Amino acid sequence: MKRSLFVLIIVILLFATLPLRMIYLVMNTDNFPQVSNSARSIFISELRGEIYDYNMNPLVNRKSQNVLVAMPDNESLEMLRDYLDREEYQLLLKAMEKSEPFICDCDLINENEFLKLTQKLGRYTDDGFCCHVVGYVNKTDNKGVYGIEKSFDSLLKEENRRLLFRYNTTAYNEYLTGGESSFVSENYYSKKGVKLTIDSEIQRISENAMHLYDVEKGAVVVLDAKTGEIRAMASAPVFNQNNIADSLESENSPFLNRAVSSYSVGSVFKLVVALTAIKEGKEDFTSYCNGSLEISGTCFACSDFSSHGQTTLEKAFAYSCNTYFIRLALELGSEKILRTAENLGVGKSFLLADGFYSSSGKLPDLSEVMTDGMLANLSFGQGGLLATPLQIASCYSAAVNGGEYISPKLVLSLVNSDGSEDKIKDSQYKYRALNREESEKMKKLLINNFSEGTCVSAKPDKCIAGGKTSTAETGIRDENGREIFNSWFAGFIEWKDEIYTIVVFKEDGVSGSKDCGPVFREIADRICEIK
Repeated sequence: MKRSLFVLIIVILLFATLPLRMIYLVMNTDNFPQVSNSARSIFISELRGEIYDYNMNPLVNRKSQNVLVAMPDNESLEMLRDYLDREEYQLLLKAMEKSEPFICDCDLINENEFLKLTQKLGRYTDDGFCCHVVGYVNKTDNKGVYGIEKSFDSLLKEENRRLLFRYNTTAYNEYLTGGESSFVSENYYSKKGVKLTIDSEIQRISENAMHLYDVEKGAVVVLDAKTGEIRAMASAPVFNQNNIADSLESENSPFLNRAVSSYSVGSVFKLVVALTAIKEGKEDFTSYCNGSLEISGTCFACSDFSSHGQTTLEKAFAYSCNTYFIRLALELGSEKILRTAENLGVGKSFLLADGFYSSSGKLPDLSEVMTDGMLANLSFGQGGLLATPLQIASCYSAAVNGGEYISPKLVLSLVNSDGSEDKIKDSQYKYRALNREESEKMKKLLINNFSEGTCVSAKPDKCIAGGKTSTAETGIRDENGREIFNSWFAGFIEWKDEIYTIVVFKEDGVSGSKDCGPVFREIADRICEIK
């Protein structure tokens, strides 16, 4: 009994002293040990998935920026005083007051125990490289609204790719001096994304050539003629994916992808008429040109009313003789020419990716070319005919690759987080449009154009090449009454076992040879250099 009473008294005394101990601890908080009970993370950067070129070079997430994390310490304040502007320094002070690390972009200081450095990646560069293919995202919700960014929006947002700075905190959720801290990647460097057929070197060559020769509004398409894969798809002007608002105000429609938009075509269509003649055994057709020809009361002129005299298919193709091709078309008939054009992809829309289409243009139906006058216009690519640079490139590819028509392709595969690839089912199709002999005859005609006629000045120095110029009437006049023309150059280059089709287009041009020929030559020679 006495032992039980003694234990009870001891317990009562212990409980009586407990409140006194708690009051003491509250009044002497400095005696609390600095023990971390948690870790905090600060967000640094977030990324969408990768968009790769043909060689697995990234077309996005290429722009790097140094990021500084300053520890909440007086040493940080002193070291950053001369590096930060006034607004940033005030933010630094506020972070220090809260005992939180401070994050900012900074390139001018070295790392030490108080300042930690890493690199974050920016989605786009400011030069608009490949912007009409890649597209852009809406910054408010990170949603793809144009190009491949839109077509593969769900895939590119699939991984939550984040870069964080993680540090230990005290029981008061303040930065723990001497605690562990580090940069943490949450799938930030994942390889997951989509792989395109674009070759970034050829794309850069194409964009630079357009800039070099003042193609302010136009397009370049480069196709691998054997596979239909798009190695370059450039459109001018470009837009800044980091500053969409400025481009929205431009009068030159920078968001228009001119490579897949339709325009009046002109004489590059003469390849279709020439191929029809070859297919029908009419390549020996001759005609006399005196500079103009009247059909159904309409006078059709050759360029500058030049007289070409007695003309063969080879000569007429080289000098772009309108009167010859009018007579040849009347000899062949509209039905056969339209059939050849359709087999070569004219008038077809292409699905390049989900929601990413090229225009179908306009191939007149038979009822629209029933009269001689209508057929005369079609013979040299005028009238109601419209086509895209991508269509013309596909058409010329079939003409020079042995005769197989291959629809263009932009997307190759989906790339997994570890870099492995899964081929995707696409809408590409192939069929025999010409036999090999017909294709070889067409190649010779195109190659001959660099020996005589309108293409001579565009001849590349470093490879076998062939091509055709065009200056197309648009039926549009400017405010001064001057007619606006579209300039074209369509051709191919052959290097060892590779064949590339190159189409250059310029809005509001002077002529295909002056505007687009130099661009073709520049691209051709530069491609041969890198190959």
